[in-house]
Amino acid sequence: MVITKGCPRCQGDLAHVDDIGDEYYSCVQCGFVRYEHGVSAPRAVRPMIAEKPRPVALTRDEVHRRRMHRRLVERQAADTSVA
Repeated sequence: MVITKGCPRCQGDLAHVDDIGDEYYSCVQCGFVRYEHGVSAPRAVRPMIAEKPRPVALTRDEVHRRRMHRRLVERQAADTSVA
């Protein structure tokens, strides 16, 4: 059994491994191991909720606006520290 995107470390795929006297889930990508003794499969695969929003590509106008704002803030900080 494979649980797609079930690894808590890398969001990789967990594969069910039935070894001699041991059952566990192992991540195919990073090698993370989750032991669940006596449980052959998880009760339910919970939906993955993004913890933080994914970065969005910025337009050239947005990059320019942010750069101008940063320069304005730096000038204001320099003016108040000199005066």
